Amino acid sequence: MQKKTFKYILILLCISMLSCMQNNTANASKGTETTTDTVTSEPAKKSMPAEITMAFTGDIMMGTNFPDASYVTRDRGKSLFNDCKEVMSAADITIINLEGTCYNGTDGELREMTSPSSYYIFRMPGDHAQNLADAGVDVVNFANNHSFDFGMTGRKNTIQTMRNAGVEVSGIRELAEGCILERKGIKIGYVSFAASCTKVNDMLNKEEVERLVKKYRKESDLLIVGFHGGAEGVTYMHVPMKEEFYVGEDRGNVHDFAHTCIDLGADIVVGHGPHVPRAMELYKGHLIAYSLGNFCAPYRMSLKGACGHAPLLCVSINPEDGTFNSGKIHSYLQQTGAGPHTDAGNTAAKDIRQMTLADFPNTGISIAEDGTVTKK
Repeated sequence: MQKKTFKYILILLCISMLSCMQNNTANASKGTETTTDTVTSEPAKKSMPAEITMAFTGDIMMGTNFPDASYVTRDRGKSLFNDCKEVMSAADITIINLEGTCYNGTDGELREMTSPSSYYIFRMPGDHAQNLADAGVDVVNFANNHSFDFGMTGRKNTIQTMRNAGVEVSGIRELAEGCILERKGIKIGYVSFAASCTKVNDMLNKEEVERLVKKYRKESDLLIVGFHGGAEGVTYMHVPMKEEFYVGEDRGNVHDFAHTCIDLGADIVVGHGPHVPRAMELYKGHLIAYSLGNFCAPYRMSLKGACGHAPLLCVSINPEDGTFNSGKIHSYLQQTGAGPHTDAGNTAAKDIRQMTLADFPNTGISIAEDGTVTKK
């Protein structure tokens, strides 16, 4: 009897010890869950690259088959960018101004010329779009007067031709308003404008400018604004700080426009239209290039004097806040029947340096004679 009683007591003790062990394990497990629930981890911060590099040129018109094919280069433009494509391709994003239509065929509504002796019509053959893609061009501005040389048909055909070649388009209402590209995990927006042109994003319309800049600012990590404005020719190399008029057209107040875009959230503003280089300025830490002039025009455009000086602007931007880090103006010269060729004399860079010293002597950048751009 005593042995049975002892066995029962021993069994009860074992059950009691086992129960305690299970309770401790359960409590320990709950404690772990509670600890996990109460620790809140901060959201991972977006990894930023050290810089975003950008390359820009002014007007490119690679040759035209209107009025006839004699204005198309012998190799169909394949060698036009031989001297500069390495620089253009090296940038994270490269943007140019497409000065004319570009598509196959002859359909389209020929633009009525108010002054046939001084105004030309441009239609680049459709296969020339690949020349831009091969040179590293990512986006073209199409908000300019020559985008309407063959009416809406020419515009639609050109936009499709560019996109088929892998090149995006900006500046045309409804058809190609703007675009966003991703580089190094950063969304880069581009939206462009022109003055006194048909059915483009209008830089003279303040409400439209504000709407579009704010729209693309909201959708992008970095925002580039382009514009085609200002009077044309070697007598208009200075930024006048007022409204400009040319052949009876309002070409905008490019200074006010650029400042307004920065105030609205643009990170960099780049202009073209005057066919000559103009000054650059640092405004609130952001770069403004008022005109990059002509870059590639083998035929049908004047290349005299500064009209033949071809700058290629390369810029490093801080991806955190879009401010300017550094830059380089690569200088080229244009010649009839060929593309831009390297200029050891750095003429285009010297043009921009001279204009900047004259128009913005107190701005926050310095431009060396070799084209190096640094913050003061």
